[in-house]
This record gives sequence, C-alpha cells and structure tokens, in this order.
Amino acid sequence: TLWILDKEWEELFVNNNYLATIRLKGINGQLRSSRFRSVCWKLFLEVLPQDRSQWIKTTSDLRTSYTKIKEIHITNPRKAGQQDLIINNPLSQDEGSLWNKFFQDKELRAMIEQDVTRTFPEMQYFQQENVRKILTDVLFCYARENEQLLYKQGMHELLAPIVFILHCDHQAFSHASEAAQPSEEMKVLLNPEYLEHDAYAMFTCLMKTAEHWFSTFEHDSQKEKDVMITPMPFARPQDLGPSIAIVAKVNQIQDHLLKKHDIELYMHLNRLEIAPQIYGLRWVRLLFGREFPLQDLLVVWDALFADSITLNLVDYIFVAMLLYIRDALISSNYQTCLGLLMHYPPIGDVHSLILRALFLRDPKRNPRPVTHQFQQNLDYYKARGADLMNKTRAKAAPLNINKVSNSLLNFGRKLIAPAMASGGAVGAPAGGSSFPPPAMPIRSTVEAPQHHQQHHHQHHHQHHQAQQQRMMKSESMPVQLGKGKGETCAQSAVNLTGQSSKNISSSPSIESLSGGREFTGSPPLSASKRDSFFSTISRSRSQSKTMSRKESEEELEAQISFLQGQLNDLEAMCKYCAKMMNTHLGKCSTLY
Repeated sequence: TLWILDKEWEELFVNNNYLATIRLKGINGQLRSSRFRSVCWKLFLEVLPQDRSQWIKTTSDLRTSYTKIKEIHITNPRKAGQQDLIINNPLSQDEGSLWNKFFQDKELRAMIEQDVTRTFPEMQYFQQENVRKILTDVLFCYARENEQLLYKQGMHELLAPIVFILHCDHQAFSHASEAAQPSEEMKVLLNPEYLEHDAYAMFTCLMKTAEHWFSTFEHDSQKEKDVMITPMPFARPQDLGPSIAIVAKVNQIQDHLLKKHDIELYMHLNRLEIAPQIYGLRWVRLLFGREFPLQDLLVVWDALFADSITLNLVDYIFVAMLLYIRDALISSNYQTCLGLLMHYPPIGDVHSLILRALFLRDPKRNPRPVTHQFQQNLDYYKARGADLMNKTRAKAAPLNINKVSNSLLNFGRKLIAPAMASGGAVGAPAGGSSFPPPAMPIRSTVEAPQHHQQHHHQHHHQHHQAQQQRMMKSESMPVQLGKGKGETCAQSAVNLTGQSSKNISSSPSIESLSGGREFTGSPPLSASKRDSFFSTISRSRSQSKTMSRKESEEELEAQISFLQGQLNDLEAMCKYCAKMMNTHLGKCSTLY
C-alpha cells in the first residue's frame, strides 16, 4: 500500500512542472480517487509555496501560528491567574475584563454551533462531537481574527469539505504507514494531529477570495469598490441588496453571461421576474455546496481551485447549470422554475458541467462538449416551488386597514381642500368654537327677516350642502374604517393631515360633517351593502386580533425587511447623488 502512495506522490509532485500537472488533473476530474487531494488543494489555494523544499517549514509555521491564535481567542477566565478582581469578575463590563470577553465569545460560539450542527446532516462523520468542535473552533478563531467580517452564515459549509478531505487523506496515509516507513514530507503534511491547524490555514486562504461575497459593501476594499456596480436610482430590486458585491456578481452572470449564451432563457427568467439573487446568492457563496452531493461537490471544487485562486470559473459553472435545466425552465411557470432553481436536479456526470463551463469561457481552446439536458418529471419541482411560495406568502405582512384608511382620508381632504377653502368662510362664526356645526349658520341665515336675501341664502345653502355631501362621500369609508368611533378616528385623521390652524378653522371639521349629516338632503347609503361591507371589515379585524404570537413575529419580520429595503433604496440614492455632486463640483473647480 505504501508503494502505491509513493508512486502517486512521485507522479503528482516529483517533476519540474508538477503544478501544471496537478492543475490539469483537477480540471479533468482526475483527483476524485487521489490520496493527496488535500495537498493539491493547499497548492491551489497557495497555502504551500511552489518550492517543495519550503513545504515542511511553511507547514510548521502555519501550525504554530494557529496554536497562538487559539490561545489568544479561546480563553478560560477561571484559569487566568492573579488579576484585579474589580476588573476581572463575572459582573464587570470593562473592555479589558476576561469575563466580559468570555460572555461575548459565548454568544458568537452559540451562533456558530447552531449552524455547525446542521452541517451535512446525512453524513455520520459530521455528527461526531470532536468534528463539530473542530469546525466551531476554526470558525470562531477566523471570526475573531477578522473582526470586520466576523462569522456569517454559510461559512461552515465552505469549511466542512476542507475538513472532510483532510480526514480522508489522513485515514489513507495512516493505513499505508502501518506497513512501512513513509517519507518525511508525507509524515509532516499528513499528520492527523494537525487536522484543525491545516483546515484553518486552507479556509483562511479560501476566504481571501470569498470574503467579499459575505461582507457588506461598507467593509470592502477600495479596489473591490471600483469593480462593483454603482447603485443607481430607480434600479430593479435585484440591483440592490445587503451585500452589493455578491448581488452585482449574480446580476452580471444572469444579465450578461446568460444573455450572451442563451437569450431565450434570459428573457424567460426576466419575464417571470426571477431575480438571480433568489437562487444565485446561495450558489455562489457556498460554491454550489447545496446543489450537489458531497462527492460530486469535491470534483467541482477540484476544478474551481485548480483553475485559479480567484475562482473565475464560478461564473461559467453557474451558467452551465442553468443551461443543463434550460428546456425544463423554458417550459415551466414561475412555481416550477423556482423549484428547479432552489432544488437543483441530480446530474449523472458532474464533470460534464465543468467541460461545458470551460467551453463557454473559451470556445477556441476547449472542445464543444456533449450537450446533456435534464428530462425528468417536473411534478416534484412544481411541488417544491409551491412550498417556497407558500412560505413567502406566510411571511408577508397583512394589510394595515387603519393605515389605508388614513391614507384615503388624507387623499380625500387634499382633493376637496380648494373647494372648501372658498366656501368655508360662510360657515365660520365670528367667535366661539373653532369647529361649529356647519348647518347652524345656514339655518339662522335662512330664518333672517330680510326677505330679499332669502333666495340668495337658499342658493348658497344648497351649494354648501352639495359640498358637504361630496365631503362625506369621500370620507365616509375612511371614517368607518377607524377604531369604531367616528369622532376619534376623524380627529386623529385631522391631526395627521398637518394643516394649519387657520385652514382648519376656516373649513368644516370631520366631526361637524358626520354630526351634521341629519341636516343634509343626501340620500343614505344602501343598508345591506353598508352592513355587508363593514361586517367584512369587522371579521378581518377579529381575525387580526386572534393572530398567534408566531404570526405576529413573522409580520414584524416582514415589516422590518420592507423597511430595510427602503433604507437600502435611500442609501443608494444618497450615494448616487453624492457621486453626481462630486462630479459637478469637480467640473466647476476646473472651470474656475
């Protein structure tokens, strides 16, 4: 067995151009059964230098560095030795307190552990406590070493395959070394005692490329900001998001690469309004970790890492995956398309996707691969899409009736404000209350002894009644949609309109209109229609009052998400305006 290991070692690493050899093997899917896949990945990710004579020293230095990092960040305040108890006690809020740091670390570890327990639940290896502890410690140390990023959900799914291939290589080496003495390089590089140390080094190098897919644009470097698409006003929802770098990337893939290679599919997804971040954020951030079984995923990662540490092949694998299910997507509605994209179908030969991606990127250097199309029953994906849509609807915020009623009320007042401003002076008394019943001055005017003015006042009375009728019709629904008392809702609506006291005093109030309805000659509303309408409103209110606590929390989450989207829109607009302002100021400075 050791002879087989030595032979493979020499084939992979003992030649002048060994790096090109292993890159070619990785792209062609020939590392699937390799016992040194972890060593190849270290070379691809530049954990190890190309100079073989430096491998042992570099490996030793990296392991020593991780040991120190772990000692710094994973501390036990009970074993801290003699320290000032005023600062170092469990109740201290001092920044230098080890206990304060301990409790902060405990919250971070709890968040990481929650994700780690869900890592590859179908595999027994990841259910072992020692493996979960390794994953948690590596992610925790990375978060503490990168405070600007910390830990983001999904990082555990990038670390898990790295830990798994290290474990597999260690197992193969352990079995082989039982029969004979391996070389010094093998013993150092494949020492099982340093699995955690090696995993941290590899994960850190991988995150140098993948970091900006997890970070928000506030933390990106200037060079990356220049590459990003500048947020534009009135952009599509997919053009803005919590992480501009990743959103810009998936938009570029769908809007440019997919459009270039299959405009019909591109138009179909646009017609269905399927934004690329609905499915693409997970595809890119996890490097397709949830779209393939682990063994197939490792083949994909072989090609991604072997091609370039910049992971440029990700974009073309993304498009190749869309083209594999192209026919199914084009023949499907929104629901089924969503199921296909969020539950990617199994593929017989995952290497065919890599060949397709290489051809899409450079058709001159790569032969056209055999075209494979997904041709299975779509009922399963239709059902999965329906489940996703139902979950989305369940989280949607219900209609706020009071908010709608106030909006309609304000709109109605704005419509009739000009007409009421001209006729409101007649209904306003010389003194007394600011909100008199409008019918009273009219009635007293009609009863005046001057007979020659009776016709004039009667005409004005009819005109004013017509204004009242229009006012009541425009505001009857909002008033009734209030909290049950017309005066209370009306007064709150008057306050919401924000009108000046002068305008309010010169125009009839809503209380006076609702109270003076008996003096007008307008016909009453149909009793049956009015009762059925308001009974529906009452039922909706009673249903909203009986909402469970969970539904209330989901409503709040949906409202928070909506407000966050508005904040993102405003922030993007501010940045755009600031950029335009800087541009104009620069032009002005050059002119003067």
